[in-house]
Parts: sequence; structure tokens; C-alpha cells
Amino acid sequence: MPPRDLPRPWDSPRPTSRNIPRPESAGKTTQLKAFADNLLKRLPEARDPPAIDTLHEELMKKLNNTHGFPNLPRGKSRSQRNELDRKGTDLWNLCMRLRRDEMPGEPPTRKRLLLRGRVFAFLMIDIARFWKVAEDARPEDWMPLADVVHLMRLALKAGKMCLDDCGAKFANMVFLKASNYSDLLGRLTQTMLEPDDLAECKRLESEYYILRTAMCWKEGNLNVADFMHDKGQPTIQTLDPSSAELLTEVLFEIGKDFSKKGDFKMAVKWLERAYDIINSQELDRLPRDALELRLSVCQAHIHALLGMNTPEASQKAHVLVSYVEQEVGEQPVVLLLRLELLQKAPAEVFDVEAYADILKHMVQRFNFSEAHFKLLIHHARKLHDKSPSMALRMVNGMLKSNIVSSGRDEWVERLVLLRLWMEESQRDSELAIDELMNVLRGVEENLTQPFGASAAVAALTIMWKKIEVNYNQGHFQLAEGWCRIALQSIFENGGPANRSRLCRKLILCALNRNNTEGARQIFHEMPGSARNETMTRYLMYKVALQSGDHDLAADCLERIGAGAAQDPNFLYACVLDAQRARDKICAGQAMKQLLERHEFNEDSPIHLPALLRSNIRIAVAAVEGEKGSARNACIEDVAGLFEQVQRDPKDKEGNRLFTVKELDWFCQNAYNLGLKNSSNWDLYPVLRLFASCLEIFNHYPSDLPTDSMVDLRFRTMFSHFVMAAGKISIARTEDNTAKQLQCYLDARKHVKAYDCLFQVQATAADALTKKDLNIKLAALLVFDFEAALALKDYDGLGEILQLARSCKDVRSWKAIGDLALGGKLPGDKLYSTLGIVVNEIWELESMKCDKLAKYTRCMFQAVRLLDAESGQKVILQAIGVAKSAKETPNPYPTEELEWLATTAFNQAVDCYNERRYEECHTWADLATNLAHYASDGGALERQCNPFLQKGYIAIERKLDQLYL
Repeated sequence: MPPRDLPRPWDSPRPTSRNIPRPESAGKTTQLKAFADNLLKRLPEARDPPAIDTLHEELMKKLNNTHGFPNLPRGKSRSQRNELDRKGTDLWNLCMRLRRDEMPGEPPTRKRLLLRGRVFAFLMIDIARFWKVAEDARPEDWMPLADVVHLMRLALKAGKMCLDDCGAKFANMVFLKASNYSDLLGRLTQTMLEPDDLAECKRLESEYYILRTAMCWKEGNLNVADFMHDKGQPTIQTLDPSSAELLTEVLFEIGKDFSKKGDFKMAVKWLERAYDIINSQELDRLPRDALELRLSVCQAHIHALLGMNTPEASQKAHVLVSYVEQEVGEQPVVLLLRLELLQKAPAEVFDVEAYADILKHMVQRFNFSEAHFKLLIHHARKLHDKSPSMALRMVNGMLKSNIVSSGRDEWVERLVLLRLWMEESQRDSELAIDELMNVLRGVEENLTQPFGASAAVAALTIMWKKIEVNYNQGHFQLAEGWCRIALQSIFENGGPANRSRLCRKLILCALNRNNTEGARQIFHEMPGSARNETMTRYLMYKVALQSGDHDLAADCLERIGAGAAQDPNFLYACVLDAQRARDKICAGQAMKQLLERHEFNEDSPIHLPALLRSNIRIAVAAVEGEKGSARNACIEDVAGLFEQVQRDPKDKEGNRLFTVKELDWFCQNAYNLGLKNSSNWDLYPVLRLFASCLEIFNHYPSDLPTDSMVDLRFRTMFSHFVMAAGKISIARTEDNTAKQLQCYLDARKHVKAYDCLFQVQATAADALTKKDLNIKLAALLVFDFEAALALKDYDGLGEILQLARSCKDVRSWKAIGDLALGGKLPGDKLYSTLGIVVNEIWELESMKCDKLAKYTRCMFQAVRLLDAESGQKVILQAIGVAKSAKETPNPYPTEELEWLATTAFNQAVDCYNERRYEECHTWADLATNLAHYASDGGALERQCNPFLQKGYIAIERKLDQLYL
């Protein structure tokens, strides 16, 4: 009913009281008002725990004192009642507002403080408004109806809050006051009230008994709760919808509590009461919440009836379910109730098909809520206990429904895991595997992304068990089917390691079925990283043996060997597999990989030096017995075996496993094989043998006898000589610039190493040996010069030339000169280098003037276009030689002199035409001076003089122009 303006207590006429006011009452009233003012001020600010606890403690003391405080006598002044009522109302409203404005994270004690504040406010209003009415009082002496209704409303609100907050003490305090209001309301209803007032009184009285019933139930006083319910029964029949909903909710909570405790008989009793009350209302007048409450009460009632486990209760539950189904149709709640009815049936008469049919309808009416999904999963497991095949069909239906496309990927993951779990206990067959594969493909088409890592790993764990069981039992076709299911893209987040394991299991299944082509196809479908794993390559090695594919076997051995440094077991297995297959080629390749890859030490079962010697002898013999590419491969093997000595294994104390005698054997044989086959083997393996010889030399101990050390040094020097010459030879034919330069760089290192050893050995060597070493050094310096030119190390040429002086080998100087002329040196470098070369050749052999003139012409022709100044220096040197040789029996050759003078004269003409008059004068002057020594009676000199004069005139004119 719409609210009305309630009269204030001083608006109603009150008979004159014969009670005399007590002085202590006035003092306590003042204390109440003062404390209320204190609360009004401090409540908004009390937000931290210390402030809340302090104020709460003060409030509790005041509540305990106020509970027994007498109501104000009727004779009290209107202003005093007004003030007390106003303070209480303000405090009530403040607590309500603060409760509404409560911020998240506030201490829970603040909520209790505000509740206690409202109770205190209610008591203040009660003290201000209420007075006792005698039984024989006249109606005009009763409290006004408005005051009683107002107080009852406040009492019901405060009492309900106390019940919700489990404050039984304060609830009793409030309901004790409310009992007085209830008596007054009962007496007022006997008077001539308006219909609206009468309905309001009955509503308040009904709610009072409802809350009293709830309080008695919470206190455990069931008899009193029954009494309160029965006492309010007359008014319950006339409840309005809101009051009926309130009472139903209270009775519903009582019934649910009994159900939780297993007292289904009492639960049925209270739930029937709740159902009767809510059902007594007109359904079209009930709000939606009340209708949902009605359905919940009915559902709880049916559950309690089934819990009683009696035929009568079960029959009644069936009737209720049928009634609900007629009312709301085949809704999920109805289907759920029907499931509960079926579950209560004895096992011998359990209707599995009906159970499965209900679940099918529940899937069709899925409402996309988490609760509904969990319910379906729960009943799917129960159905699996009774009929696994029907459970499989049910889950298949869920995976084909719109649940998969709902966007809730976690639901799909849980469904697939459930489906796999159900399959785990089933007997495998190709038909079942195909059915599961089709279901998962449909799931994959409706998903936008694969399963998460945890779900994928869980699924793979289940499927791996099935794979292992079938494989161990020899059912390779079934194991392969499960592997292909596990390799579906929805499980790809299970990790690359798991996918690799599955692919390898597929290869094993194919091997056991002699399907080598299938194994190859699986291998090529694997990712690159998985293909190169050692275990994968070992399986493909078995495939290669089974199919006789030596190329694949060699490739697999190479990959397996890459991981055999510390664990040679896979290579051992490859050797054994090849021996079982009687494949000597593969067995030899496996042994080679074992030799190259395994880290040998003192604990190794095989002695590395002995293994190497045996393999070298076999490889050398194979070279002599093979031809063509096979022979070349054997030669490469020989070189590779000698390189194995460089590994230099040691024991735990750091001692080498190779003795000096063993090192001698390897060093001498590498050296002798290189010398013996230097003309009939390709250059590369020969160089590898000499490189191995050099490396073996580094493994010798430093305390060798002098004779042994000298012999080793000579062998090492020759190895460096061969290596340098070989590197130069390779560099000259190499098309790749980077490789070519690297060869030149390596050659220079060997030359330097030879020179260092030469400085040591030359002092102790005899004359013949020293001469031979010197000739080799001179040849190496030519190689070094060539390499320096290629590397453009022009600053290092001087050091090479300095070393070449010490060799005093004219052939090397001539070779260096040829290299310099064709080496694209800068002009100044070319001039200085050729000058040194010519001087050294002049000193080392009796060079006549005609030969020197040819060298001079070559120098001039090489430098004149690169550097004019260097060209002019060459002409000056030629002038000096021509001057000194003019009066000798061997004068400067006329042809050479005329060529130099003519070329210099032409250079002057070019400069004149280009207006470089000073340079023109220099060239003309040099040409004239050189022509002076020609044996032609001065004819050449006379031809040069006029042009020289013209050059002077041009220079003077230019100077005049500058000064003007």
C-alpha cells in the first residue's frame, strides 16, 4: 500500500497521566541525546579498525544500559519527546546512508557498528513514542495507530537485519519490543479501522510472526518456531505477495537447512509449508523473483521427498515433477528433477535408456551457463558407470553441438578430455578410432585456436597410454591410429617434444609393419628440428638398413654422430644393427662416425691409437684397390683418420693417452704418405696430411732428446714449405675471392713459421743443408711477396725484401720483380720496390748496360702513368747511367735511350697541350738531357731544344699574366 504521512507523537491527543516524572528519567534522556550526538559526529569518520573498535565498545555499553531504560511517561513535555525522537530518526537515517555508501575494502567491523547504531536509534525512538496501555484503558487512552505502525515497521527492519547478521541477542531485544506493538495491533484491529489500516496491521503482524519463526529456528527452538508459525497462521492466509514471498523465503531456508543435515522428514514439513504459502498467491501477481523462489522451493521439496527414500514420498515426488513439467514445460530444471527420480530407482530396475534420453534433451536445451555445463559433465560420468557406450554417444553429441562454437574453449577442452577418459576403458578397434577421429576433426573445424598447454598435455598423456598398450601387444595398426589422433592440430600446444615422440612411434609402427615408404613419409612430414633429433635419425637409420638405402644411412649416421661426443650408445647400436643386416658399408660408416665423434678417454673401452692405426691401414689398402670416386673417398678417409690424432685425449691426471712412439708412427706415416703421393693424389688431401703432421708435432712433450727434436724441426719445416706452396697453388686457381685471400693468408703464416724455424736450425746445420734451407726460404719469400700483393699489405713488402737480401738468390729477385710489375702497386711503392730489385740483381750478377737499360725501360713504363714524379726519377737514373757509360766499351744502348727520351718528350708535349707548363718544362728538360748522351751527333737533342724554349716562353707568359 502507498505510504502515508505518519503523525508525530506529539500530534496525537494524550490523556493526562497520573504518573509523576522521575528526576533520574530526565537525566538518562539527556545522556541518550548526548550519546546520539556523539554517534552522529563520529560515525562518518570511524573507518579505520582502531576507531571502529573504540566506538563499537562504547555503543555496546550504551545498548546494554538502554535496553532496560523505561519509556518516557505520557506526561513528558512535547519538546523532550520531539528532541529524543528526532535524534533517533537522524541516527537511523545516517546509519542507512552510510551503509549504502559503504566503500569496497572497508573493515567488516564497520558493518556491525552501523547495525548496532540502527538498533540504538530504534530504541531511542521506542523510548520517545511508546507507552504501556492498560488492559482496561479506554480506546481514547491507547497509543495512536500511526505511532504503533511506525514502531512496528522499524522493529521489523531492525530485527531482520539482526537475524541476517546473526545477532541473536539484539534480535531478541528488538522482537521483545515488537511483541508489545503486536499486542496493540491486535487490539486495534478489533476497533473500527479503515480497510487499508486493517490490511496494514495484519501485514505487519504476519511479518512479525514470520521473523519470530526464523529467529526461533536460528536459536534451535523448533517447538517455539512451530508455535510462532501456527500463531501467525490466521493472518498468513491473507498475506499480500511481498509478505508471502518473505515468509516463503524464511521457511525455504529452514527446510534447506534440514536437508543439509539429512533430516529429510523435517525438511519436507517446512518445505511443504513454504510451498503452500507461495502457492496460495495468484501467480500473475507474483514478481519474477517470487516465481523463481516458488520453483526453487518445489525443487528442494522434491529433493527432500526423494531423500526420505520411501515409496509414498517417491510417489509424491513423481506427482510434483509431473505438475512442474505441465506448468513450465521440458525445461532444464524439470529434466534435472527427472534425473533425480531415475537415480533413486533401484539398480536392478534402473532405466539407462531413459536416463540417456533425458541427458540428450538437456544437451539440446543447454543454456550456456557454467552450472549447466558442470551438471552435464557430472551426469555423463554417472551414465558412463552404467552404460559406457551410451555415455560415449552423449559426449559425442555434446562435441557436435553448439557448445563447441560457443567461444568457451575451456568447456571444449574438458569435454574432449572426458571423451578420451571414457575411451581409455574401452576395447580398441579401428572403427572406434575412426569415430573418435571424425569427432575431433569436427571440433577442430569449429575452434579458432588449439587447446591450451595444460589441456593438450593431459589429453596426450591419456592417449599415450593407449598407444603404449597397443604397441606392446603388437597391435601396430591401432597404435598408429592413436598416434594420428594425438597429432591433430588441436593438441599442438602439447609441445614439440611430445609431437616428436608421437612421430617416432609412428615410424616404429611402420617399421614393424615393414612399411618403409610410410616411415619415410612420416619422417618428411616432421618439423626440421624433430627430424634432426638423434632418436629420430636412429630410427631412420633402421629404415635405411631395411630398404638398403646407403645414402640415407650415411646422412643419419652423420646426424647421430653429432650427438655422440659423450654418449656413443646410438653409434654402438648403429654398428650392431648394420652387422645384423650384414651391411659392411654401413657398419664401416658407423665405426668411422664413432671414431670421429666420440670423446675417448682412459675409461673408454677402445684404445684410440690402436683403433686409428687399424683404420688407417685399412683405408690405405682401400686406396690401392679402388678407382674413380671410390678411390677419392678412400683418400679423404685416410686424411681424416690422421686428423683424429689432433684430438689429443688425456686421462684424469692430464697425461696424454698417445705415447711418443705412437706420435712418431702417426707423424712419420702422415709425412711419408704426403711425400709419396704428392704427384698422384689431389692437392687437398696431401695438404691435409702435412697439416696433420704439423698438428702432431704440437703434441710432443717439450723434453725430447736433442736429436729427436732436430729431426722433428726439419720435418716440420718441410711441412710448412709444402703447405705454403700448396696454399699459393690453390689461391692462384680459386675463383672465390674470400677463399683465395684466406689461402694467401694461410700461406704467409706458413712462410713465417718456416722462417722462425730457419733462424733456429740454420746455426746448427751443415753447409749443404743450410744451402737447401736457404733456397727453400728464398722460394717461400717469393710466395710471401705474391700473397702480400694479393692481400694489399704494401707496408709488409719492405720486410719481405729485407729477408730476400739475406738469401742472395737472384732467381727469387727476378721473380719478385716480375710480381711487382704485374701487381698493381701504387706508383711510389712500385718505384721503390723495383729500385731495390734492380739494385739487388745488379749486385748479384754481372749485369751489362744493355740489360740494365731494359730493366730501366720496364720501370719507367710501369711507373710513369701511375706517378709522374717517380717516372721523372727513373729518367734521372737513366741519365746518370748513360753519362757514366758513355766513355766505356758498353755505352747505353741507343735504341733504349732514344725510346726513353722520345717517351719523355711526348710526355712534355701532352703536358703542354694540357697547359701544365711547369711539368711540361720538367719533362722537356729531362728528355733534352737524356738525348744529349745519344750517339747520333746531337740530332735528338736538337729536336728537343726548340720545344724546351717554347716551354720557357709559355711559363714566362703565364707568370706575366699572374703579376698583371
